[in-house]
Amino acid sequence: MRQFILPALTALPLVLGAVTANAAPCEERTFFQPPLEYTSVEVLADGRVIFRLCAKDARDVVALPQEMKTVPTGMDGKPPGLPMTKDGEGYWVATTAGAVDPGVYTYNFKVDGLRIADPRGTRFAEAFGGVQSIFQLPGAATANQFYKADVPHGLVSVVEYPSTSLGGITRRAHVYTPPGYEAGGKETYPVLYLVHGYSDSDDAWTMKGNANYILDNLIAAGKAKPMIIVMPQGHTPAREGVQGMENTDFGNDLHKDLIPYIDKHFRTKAAVKTRAMVGLSMGGAHTIMFGLPRPDVFGSIGVFSIGMMSEEQTAKYRKVNEAALKARAKAGGLVFYAIGKEDFVITMAPPFRKILEDHGIKYTNVETGGGHTWINWRAYLEQIAPLLFN
Repeated sequence: MRQFILPALTALPLVLGAVTANAAPCEERTFFQPPLEYTSVEVLADGRVIFRLCAKDARDVVALPQEMKTVPTGMDGKPPGLPMTKDGEGYWVATTAGAVDPGVYTYNFKVDGLRIADPRGTRFAEAFGGVQSIFQLPGAATANQFYKADVPHGLVSVVEYPSTSLGGITRRAHVYTPPGYEAGGKETYPVLYLVHGYSDSDDAWTMKGNANYILDNLIAAGKAKPMIIVMPQGHTPAREGVQGMENTDFGNDLHKDLIPYIDKHFRTKAAVKTRAMVGLSMGGAHTIMFGLPRPDVFGSIGVFSIGMMSEEQTAKYRKVNEAALKARAKAGGLVFYAIGKEDFVITMAPPFRKILEDHGIKYTNVETGGGHTWINWRAYLEQIAPLLFN
């Protein structure tokens, strides 16, 4: 096993980049010069956020933060993001119209049509469409979703494994092991397979979702059992007919390659009751396709922010999985379904709920405010984790 251990990631301060009272004028620096130090993301006393970028020769710059309520998303016909203007020192600057709620936010800059990560950033996510910068804004209401110095911390590993079901290619996953695991010993742990959505990669649940911090804090409070969390790569190589929500290649890799690999290389409790699958959006579709109908593999199931996309898909799913769904109902165990009332996929929820009800599958239904955002998904993980493996 090729394994790279990542240290515990501390929460970023409210200001990214070096905090300087008077930044030097924006100027180009060569490789042999010290980097230009300036504050690229700053939270003001009233909660508004300022974005800055030194791009001396640029003609048009836009800040593109995600999930901020006062920033246009582009889905309402307005241009997405915040247009930036040059200040007296030559920096491109933009400020949100209102206060930003506590949370974890991704952002990019669009410079003359090219989307880039923040050159002054310190935390990034490998999104499906390119690298995103991240800044964290902790708050009292979401305190359990951030790093706390006074609790024990698990570790996040990046593992690579060969996928025989995908022709022997090397695949990647992120794996969280709970506090104390790395000390060794014979103790074994239940396993949660936690899958990301369409626009992300296998690093999303730690870099955006703070899954490691959430579990650290819940475990320390005695609210969740110590567990291993495996965060797979939800995307597989593009091949006509298999990419997207019904990606059968992902299911084959999960069951034939990844689960056996994890059980061989980590101290797992390799049993149905101690194995769970949870996913958001596309990852939730993967869970509906490859987790819910497998009560012989997963004892607990969680689906966030997705459902059945069409009548045709619903009919096909029912036909293919009829016996498996009846087996799920008989087996019992946790089935947790969560979605936001403002989520653009909310119309997919009733057909999926009806499938569960028609097959006698008891489930926990959580309908919250908010939409298709990490704000909800972090909260849903915080809700479901204490329910697993009890």
